[in-house]
Amino acid sequence: MAKHAKLVVLAWLAVGVLVNTAWPQLERVANEHSVSPLPTGEVSPALASMKEMGKAFGRPGIDNAVIIVMHGDKGLDADAQARYSALIERLRGNTEYVTFVQDQLGDPRMRNNPVARKQVLSEDGTTWYAMAGLAGDLGTPLAQRAFRSVDDLVKQTFAGSATTANITGAAGTVTDMGNAALGDLPKIGAVTVVVIGLILLLVFRSWFTAMLPLLVMGVSLLIARGVIAGLAERGLVPVSSVSAGLMMAVLMGASVNYTVFLVSRYHERIRAGEAPPDALAHACGSMTRVILATAATVAIANIAQLTARLAFLAAAGPAVSMGVIVAFFVVTTMLPATLSLAARRGLGLPGSDRVDVYWHRMGVNIVRHPWPFFGVATVILLAAASFVPFMRPSFDISKVLPESAQSNQGMRTLNAHFPANSIMPQYLLVQASSDLRNPRALADLDQMAERISQLNGVGKVVGITRPDGNKLTQATLAWQIGYMGTQIDKTSGQVNADLRPQLERMSKLADVMSAMTNELGDGDLARMQQMMPQMLSMAKELEGQLDRYQSLISQMGTVAGMVDQLAKMGPSVEATFTALDAGASLTQTLAESPFCPVQPDCVTLRDQLVELRTTGPLSSAESLRESVRAVTGGKTITQLLGDMNSQFKQIRGLLAKLPEMERKFERIAGYFQQLQGLGVDMNSVKNMGVRIRDLNTQLEDTMRSMGEAAATLQGIGKNSNSAAASGFSVPGAILQNPGFKELSAAFLQDDGRTAMYMIQSPLNPYGPEAMQLSRDMERVGTEATPNTALAGAKVSVGGFPAINADLKKAYDSDLREIIVVTLLIIFLVMCLLLRAVVAPLYLLGTVLLTYIASLGIGVLVFQVLLGQQLDWAVPAMTFVLIVAVGADYNMLFISRLREESARNMRVGIIRTVRQTGSVITSAGLVFAASLLGMMVGSVNQMVQMGFIIGVGILLDTFVVRTLMVPTLAQAFGKLSWWPSKA
Repeated sequence: MAKHAKLVVLAWLAVGVLVNTAWPQLERVANEHSVSPLPTGEVSPALASMKEMGKAFGRPGIDNAVIIVMHGDKGLDADAQARYSALIERLRGNTEYVTFVQDQLGDPRMRNNPVARKQVLSEDGTTWYAMAGLAGDLGTPLAQRAFRSVDDLVKQTFAGSATTANITGAAGTVTDMGNAALGDLPKIGAVTVVVIGLILLLVFRSWFTAMLPLLVMGVSLLIARGVIAGLAERGLVPVSSVSAGLMMAVLMGASVNYTVFLVSRYHERIRAGEAPPDALAHACGSMTRVILATAATVAIANIAQLTARLAFLAAAGPAVSMGVIVAFFVVTTMLPATLSLAARRGLGLPGSDRVDVYWHRMGVNIVRHPWPFFGVATVILLAAASFVPFMRPSFDISKVLPESAQSNQGMRTLNAHFPANSIMPQYLLVQASSDLRNPRALADLDQMAERISQLNGVGKVVGITRPDGNKLTQATLAWQIGYMGTQIDKTSGQVNADLRPQLERMSKLADVMSAMTNELGDGDLARMQQMMPQMLSMAKELEGQLDRYQSLISQMGTVAGMVDQLAKMGPSVEATFTALDAGASLTQTLAESPFCPVQPDCVTLRDQLVELRTTGPLSSAESLRESVRAVTGGKTITQLLGDMNSQFKQIRGLLAKLPEMERKFERIAGYFQQLQGLGVDMNSVKNMGVRIRDLNTQLEDTMRSMGEAAATLQGIGKNSNSAAASGFSVPGAILQNPGFKELSAAFLQDDGRTAMYMIQSPLNPYGPEAMQLSRDMERVGTEATPNTALAGAKVSVGGFPAINADLKKAYDSDLREIIVVTLLIIFLVMCLLLRAVVAPLYLLGTVLLTYIASLGIGVLVFQVLLGQQLDWAVPAMTFVLIVAVGADYNMLFISRLREESARNMRVGIIRTVRQTGSVITSAGLVFAASLLGMMVGSVNQMVQMGFIIGVGILLDTFVVRTLMVPTLAQAFGKLSWWPSKA
């Protein structure tokens, strides 16, 4: 190595220059090829549901949509309207990167719809927004290019305008997070280098020696950045803005740590009296194995993250692993070459060890009083770990960014002018195998929606059966029942007002007809119907006879005078008959007298009186008198002929109406035939009056019942207007209504087999309650399908709460897997290094406790004191590094302990504490500083990770390795090396 020292150093420098010139810079690659912090469709059913919804409703890319928020104090004035319209046109023309544009303000169908406009235009008119879908999956290179294209269009359109325009939404947040994280790297790197340099200067008290770790770190970082950028650009390894920052911090700490390990052993051997070349050879021989074990622990543990289903977690592992591997090779080759060259010039040599006495005393105290030290360490760790159960991880990616980020500004504007539940709703997707556009299916859909609306946290369910969040009024059974009641009440009132007088007239007419038929007798009405044609025929014949009678009357007029003279004799004849009548009483007396028959004269007189009365001229005169009286009725013949002429005129007038009467009779005959065809017996007409009055009575009862029914139905409609009791039924005719068809286009797929509901909730869309609500909605929706028209339908939920629920589920699974794999890897590495099982077991327990304690301190600081929830990715990403780095320090300590305790464990502990105390402390401070340097960045996720990992390394350095591990080693003694021999 010494012979080729310059060549080795120059070769590493050349490699660093080559990879950075041949391949692009890591920041650019990470920005263009960064993986999404959200799960993929394979991991998240909710995201897959969003993709299917976008495909079904003509909105591809809805899972990768941006919200363009515009705000101006003057509102949507002429200038703002013109710029907005121009932006919409430009977006629609950008078919390469924009998949759809949702423009409710410009949609002609929405201009006269205040409800629709209110969704995208604030009540004060100062804020409005539009939505656009981007090409590619969220976080992919194509999606990144699409976002930049849209961002440029927005900035160009509103440049120089009084209207501010910001892009927000998931795509905007992801892009801002990447830009912020990558933009922080130079600042983080500069701060870290300064802090590490100061620590190294304090440790080595030599400018040159302090610069050596920085040189190694710089070369390692230069090469690692180029290698990772080249591989990521070709898609061979995943990368993200966060993984790039984390890789830089870990590499800086690891390279400096490994340098401190080797330089410290090098100085130790020189202080022991060895020459620099021998000391360097001894240091390299003894420490390379330890550095390899520690580097392998970190590298393999991070590579194990590739098993994570979440690309964001998986991307962190390879970058960190490659950085650590590069640092290992640079430290174990370039550092010895540099030390060799420096030693020739008297540089890089050790000074006096001022802390050796302190660490010797510490080792003695631990050996003498192990359990108090162990108790103090345990209390510190358990007290810190006690805060972990209170951890509430945040899945709000907007909280990762500073308030000044564009996406946060846009979201803040939206939240200030629109209800929060209208900006980030959840979506219920029902995919059936048959057309849902029928009354039964729609009723079952609404029943599902009704069940979901009753879940705690659901504010409004909007869809095909409830377009404004409430059931279609005309489709509710309550409304239909109430409407029926109103119509029945109205009809019964009209019947009472209009029909009752008519019924009364019908009743009277029926009474007349009944009376007439009763007078005629049974069968008379039928006979009259049969005789009527004959009567009309006879009436026609009568007209001809009247002409003949008229001539007769004219002849009678010539003898009218003589008849009248004859009639004048009537009084004389009447007087004679009066006298005879008086004699009649005498004749009767003579006939009854007993004396008359014996007196001849009496008998003769009686017979003569009888003969005079009954025979002779007087008898003829009486007959004439009676005839004249019978004919004239006491009138003269002249008068009688005048009356006859008047009656003839009336008869002729009636006969003139015969044609009209004949037509009426024909109509009446037709009616009779129709009644007979209906089975009505003409003789039953006599009962018509009674029947009509019975009908009238029944109708009154019916009207009374209808009124009661109307009141009952109206009461049911009024008392059943709650959502649960109102029912739902869409009449078939409504399905063909143009308005319904237009509505269905927004919530039903063209073939009618897929329905979508939008669920708004007052809950925080990123909170655990909203995530649990998404699970409950999917469960309730699925439970509502059996034995309905929706049987067999697939029910899924989309939206950010549902995606976050899937994210949490995948994260929990990945975290468990990462913990198991990492612990197993570290355990195996320590077993191989130490050739033992017991020591690796309790060492693994200590680093696990260190992680829990550091996470608890993170909860205390961020969640309890600062009011910030820990980001969901922090626990998993900090676990690997805290455990791996802690295991490194423990392996360094325990491997040295095994060398020093070959004869006596107590003496070995004292020597190990003295020899490794300053080394591990210095390495811990440097590594902690490199991670704590991430706190100067603006991305909260990286700030939290840096703090927790830094605190974990400090806990491991000053508590676990200093107090706990030595006491455990003393307690287990030689058993620590089981099954091998000491």
